[in-house]
Amino acid sequence: MTGIPDGAPVAVVAGRYRLRELVGTGGMGAVWRAGDELLGREVALKRVRLADQPATDIALARERIMREARIAAALHHPHIVSIFDVVLEDGEPWLVLEFLPSRSLGSVLTERGTLPPAEVAAIGADVAAALAAAHAAGIVHRDVKPDNVLLSRPSAAGPVVKLTDFGIAHTAASPAITATHVLTGTPAYFAPETARGEGTDTRSDVYSLGATLYAAVEGHPPFGSDPENVLALLARIGRGGAPLPQHAGPLTDLLRHLTADDPAARPTAAQAQAALRMIAGGGPPAGPPPAGLDAVLTGKRPRRGPRVAGAVVATLVVVAGVIAAVAVSRPGTGPSGPSSTPPTTTTASGTATIANPDTADPCSLLDAESVKGFGAVSVDPDNVLFAGCRADIARPDGGAVGFTVAFESQAETKQIAGASRSEESGYPIMRYPSGDDYCEQRIGLGDGNAVLVSAVEYEDPSGTTDLCAIAEAGRAAALSRLVNQGIGERQPLSATSPLAGIPACGLLTREEIVAALGDPSPEQPHFGGWGCNWNDYGLGDRVGLTYYRGFALGESDGTPAEFAGHQGAVLAREGNCWVQFVQRSYTARGSDRVEAVWVTYWGSGSGDELCRTATTLATAAAGRLPPPS
Repeated sequence: MTGIPDGAPVAVVAGRYRLRELVGTGGMGAVWRAGDELLGREVALKRVRLADQPATDIALARERIMREARIAAALHHPHIVSIFDVVLEDGEPWLVLEFLPSRSLGSVLTERGTLPPAEVAAIGADVAAALAAAHAAGIVHRDVKPDNVLLSRPSAAGPVVKLTDFGIAHTAASPAITATHVLTGTPAYFAPETARGEGTDTRSDVYSLGATLYAAVEGHPPFGSDPENVLALLARIGRGGAPLPQHAGPLTDLLRHLTADDPAARPTAAQAQAALRMIAGGGPPAGPPPAGLDAVLTGKRPRRGPRVAGAVVATLVVVAGVIAAVAVSRPGTGPSGPSSTPPTTTTASGTATIANPDTADPCSLLDAESVKGFGAVSVDPDNVLFAGCRADIARPDGGAVGFTVAFESQAETKQIAGASRSEESGYPIMRYPSGDDYCEQRIGLGDGNAVLVSAVEYEDPSGTTDLCAIAEAGRAAALSRLVNQGIGERQPLSATSPLAGIPACGLLTREEIVAALGDPSPEQPHFGGWGCNWNDYGLGDRVGLTYYRGFALGESDGTPAEFAGHQGAVLAREGNCWVQFVQRSYTARGSDRVEAVWVTYWGSGSGDELCRTATTLATAAAGRLPPPS
């Protein structure tokens, strides 16, 4: 065979590699299937076209492909396309690569539109494994996208998945090489920090992985493509706020984490691999559950009366958060009467912000009059999480509803999927589909924080309670107060609470969390620092710790126990274990109350196994607190 294939510059490259078929082209090069006449095997040859380019670009392209050769040659992994050699032909470099009869994920999506979540998870797990290997070697890919994910022909075990094209990858020891006015990478799959020109690291690769998997289940990357207006696309990505996917099923929560605006909030590639592998195998969705009430309601049917206290606290335990800067106004008169608070500090858009979580008063936004049509209302700010205010509604039919207004951080609110969004009086309003026994709405504040308004059913003998009507009425009243009076100020929690000034995340060490979870996510502080979550993206296990006020512990709270001198209780439940211990005892509204720490461990073991871990964590946390008072 001596003929030159159509479009080929030569028949044989470097006297050894015979070109047979053009299999792909790109902006700067082409890939050929070829035969290695020395070793008698098929290979892929990647040529970078240098002719017709300015001299400076020729030098850049030559260095780029040589660098790809050096980087890829250092990586030996079943999900990375191997490089065998780099040769020169007429002064142009050619990479000699492993040949994999395959199609790119991009071409598959062009043909099929979208793929099922389980199939996407399986593909993603292999890509994440490749990235984990590259990152462990100090290499950042910088161009993860569907076109760089190769899928072999399917077999009984599924396709072989390989990550390719390390042409713009770089190591920590080698600077990124960019030509003047040349944008490296594919903008639609950029991380926000990359779109803003702030640099790229391993966490940016993780975002691009998330955007790639997002495109596979949704049919488009998070912010679309818009090849006609790249600058507008970069601006959208740079602002962040990737919309939640609508067709991702069990992948939804993980994709939200992979495409988090904050690089520190994203899992590592290794964590993503473990989570994707579990989802592909039909296991539970990895990572933290959706935040809000549905995160902890499963299996919890509290009794009426004072013991409902713990139930309300549990339903308000929410995942993840960062404390945003906020500003507060002067005190109001309380949750039921008119507030004397002057206008709250506002943003340029006219929406309220809060300045100090220690004094921001959620009760100033709870209007008992707005929900009295649903039953007798009694407000109790001493029976709820530190960031909330709570009222009990006694229904005429004997039913019981917990109605709560609470502050959430921006990150906590972003955990929630499925919102129907609108705007009222300049404020974003988020309504959510009703759960089995709860309904919630949120009001966005000018600083990114939010006001959560929730209604939780504890007893409904007639089956007629409309929880969303309660949430809607309470939310509308909270918005009216927000617009007309602003957010009121309460006595600083730190004036009476020994817990208020102690960040909850600091009560457990990284080593203690690793012992419980194995490969945990970064800590996720709640609003005010009054709670914290840690998650294992691989197994779905998680640890939560939060501060609350409620009734004195009793029999229904579990088996009495002591934790580093703090009295408490342990309660084994299906899929999790609750541990509570008391920091301060006091009297309010004619009854004994406590200020306590709630530690929850969710996992797949038995209740006793989970409680052993939860007890160990609670004992460690209690040991870092002052003696109880």
